[in-house]
Amino acid sequence: MSLKYLESLEKFGIHLGLERIEYLLGQLGNPHLKFKSLHVAGTNGKGSTSAMIAAVLKEAGYKVGLYTSPHLLDYTERIKINGQDISRKRFFYGLKKVKKLAVTMRDKPTVFEVLTAVAFWYFAEEKVDFAVVEVGMGGRLDSTNVITPLVSVITNIDYEHTEILGESLSKIAKEKGGIIKKGVPVVTAENKSEPLRVMKSIAERKNALLIAVSHQPAAINSNLIGTHQRVNAACAIAAIRIAGIKVSKKSIQSGLSKVRWPGRFQVISRNPFILLDGAHNPAGIKTLQVTILEQLPGIKFTVIFGCQKDKDASKMLSCLRAIASKIIVTRSSHNNAVNSRKLSKYIKKDVLTDSLLQALAYWDKASPLIITGSLFLVADALKVFNCQFKLDGFKRLL
Repeated sequence: MSLKYLESLEKFGIHLGLERIEYLLGQLGNPHLKFKSLHVAGTNGKGSTSAMIAAVLKEAGYKVGLYTSPHLLDYTERIKINGQDISRKRFFYGLKKVKKLAVTMRDKPTVFEVLTAVAFWYFAEEKVDFAVVEVGMGGRLDSTNVITPLVSVITNIDYEHTEILGESLSKIAKEKGGIIKKGVPVVTAENKSEPLRVMKSIAERKNALLIAVSHQPAAINSNLIGTHQRVNAACAIAAIRIAGIKVSKKSIQSGLSKVRWPGRFQVISRNPFILLDGAHNPAGIKTLQVTILEQLPGIKFTVIFGCQKDKDASKMLSCLRAIASKIIVTRSSHNNAVNSRKLSKYIKKDVLTDSLLQALAYWDKASPLIITGSLFLVADALKVFNCQFKLDGFKRLL
């Protein structure tokens, strides 16, 4: 019943604004004011950075909440304490409390707003020491932007959701920079002049210290693969330090070595080689390309690609050709996935299919495989391959 309620809210789609979440939280006793927080925004890398911060703080002995989106397989993945998903019992109890308030509202809340309210209620109930909160979209009008954190993080700025956030980097930076609070320090890895100028202007107006981390950080290793993850780790460490949270070097090393972020450059099989990466925009696909060329030079992959309707599929497909021997275009099971047939004008000798299962039928089951373009497609793949590993005996790498 509760899941059907969440699904019923999908029709409201994305509806940015703070009035609805402020009402819900007010009726819940303002739980977001009862714990300390760290707020993370950015076009790419915000989920990985959030997971790193949470992992380090956990290793330092703190009780740490983590709120991220979207989920891969279950809504409960979005809300964690010390790496453990909220139990289904607590999740549905919290959802029932929020639903009771939401159904009385004339302006109905979105799915994300309801889940944000549940997360903040849960973190307050469990008396977490810190909550690491990932922005859903943008920042200024995102429902997570009701918190006043110890530190704000804006990993980077690139083109994303341009129909909502704006069609220039400066406009997107203004929206993401909206999480900057008066007197609250900000960490970023952005180095492009246009968005950095906007962030500096906002930070100056808010009297907020702005710290830019290097794109060539000292050797910082984590359990997540790629140069970009070293940059994300630098953001995570800087955020913890600037927030004034006491952690040892040992806790930092241990946390980064244990962090897990499924669906992002995740190898699920070595033989055959299968890689899942939820790169969901051109910047994310470019990072995937660079990481492949860095980690697995000279190898060409069969690539199964599918994206959402609001993405620049042309740029994403163009970037993938540098690492692909064959591209199979498909669509995920998500309602907002673009119909693969509508991408026909962008393909050359690529194969068009209507589902992941159809796409997999065009894979020879031996060549290295990458599934990318959407976290929703990656979620479909996790479901499919979990079954196939059981049937075919593929080695699963956790």
